Parts: sequence; C-alpha cells; structure tokens
Amino acid sequence: MSPTAQDSSGNGRQQLNIGPPGEREDLVPLSERELEVLDLVVAGLTNASVARRLGISERTVREHIARIFLKLRVSSRVEAAVVATKRQLAPSP
Repeated sequence: MSPTAQDSSGNGRQQLNIGPPGEREDLVPLSERELEVLDLVVAGLTNASVARRLGISERTVREHIARIFLKLRVSSRVEAAVVATKRQLAPSP
C-alpha cells in the first residue's frame, strides 16, 4: 500500500501509513490546510511567517500544527518535517 493512498471514505484525503511494512500504523489524514501549513513548516517558516503567508492568525497556525503533530504522532517540527519528507507529504527542504 502506498503511503498516500485514499482513505476508505473516498473523500480524496491522504491516508498515512507510517512505519516499516508489517508494522505500519494507519494515521488520520491531514486536511488540505494542514498540508499547506506542513509544507511551510518543512520549508522552515516560523509560525508568524506561516500566518502571514496564509492570511491567518498565529494562534490558528499553532492549532493547525498541534493537530498535525497529533495526526503524524510526532512531538516536534523537525520530526514532522522528517515524516512529511519521507512520506512525500511535502517537498524536500
């Protein structure tokens, strides 16, 4: 199964499979906005820069990042960037 296969609801969102084959865990798919935020985090932007780029508040960026961390099961921006890059959810930095 590819790391970005569609979920069973057919909504077109990505279903993430993290971990080695045989030990993969299906994770909750990221929303389109979360993917946008993740792309900017991978690019090294600060919360303030992400907020300006997307026209949203810094608090909203923090909330998106918190949900991304939960969905990817990571605890830092670096871990999120590594998972995103390995799973081709975001371009390489």
